[in-house]
Amino acid sequence: GILRGLLYQRLEAANREANLYLDILTHDIKNADNVANIYADLLIDELDGEPARHARKLKKGIKKSIEITANVATIRKIHENQTVLAPVGLHAVIMSEIKHFPDLRIHYNGLPVEVLADNLLPEVFTNLIGNAAKHGRPGVEVMVTVEEMDEETVLVTIADTGPGIPDDMKEALFYRFEREGGRRGSQGLGLSICRMLTARYGGRVWVDDRVEGHPEEGAAFRFTLRKAGCDRSA
Repeated sequence: GILRGLLYQRLEAANREANLYLDILTHDIKNADNVANIYADLLIDELDGEPARHARKLKKGIKKSIEITANVATIRKIHENQTVLAPVGLHAVIMSEIKHFPDLRIHYNGLPVEVLADNLLPEVFTNLIGNAAKHGRPGVEVMVTVEEMDEETVLVTIADTGPGIPDDMKEALFYRFEREGGRRGSQGLGLSICRMLTARYGGRVWVDDRVEGHPEEGAAFRFTLRKAGCDRSA
């Protein structure tokens, strides 16, 4: 028992130290990325032709680094924070997230409904809408809809007019972070976060064709959420 207690204390100390290093890394990387992003914007404004194209590629790489840092922080919150769900206004969350994509054409048809979630719910919309913006063709449009699935559940759909997802990739798409190449990496991290969070809220996430039977016409990411105030044990 004494040995077990000592090992537990050492494990706790190692975890605290690892978290401290991770906090320092993510904080400093975020600050460095923000500064680099500002200078990349200045270069894009000041340069023309081939140098400007290189500056835009630089900005794209910086943006990817920012996304990875944000996703790592979200995963830490998922694993470290105790799951305490409360009523959250879905309409307000969606409207707030749409404002983060001012250059993207988004159509929204929702319901004034409260769902059981926490302050990480916006991350689902950030990742799914951002995924459509990242992989969509020029002029891609996004459609966000919320509808009642049954008395206890709402169905949220985020569809796009992008290149779509082949049938043989649909099921594994949300697990690429864990499975691709037998190694963990940043590829598919955002969709893995969506799967973790929807499961945290008692729902699930999947992807269909926007136009059934025509993957090339765009994708439709769908996920379920439980309505607040519904007692499943009743």
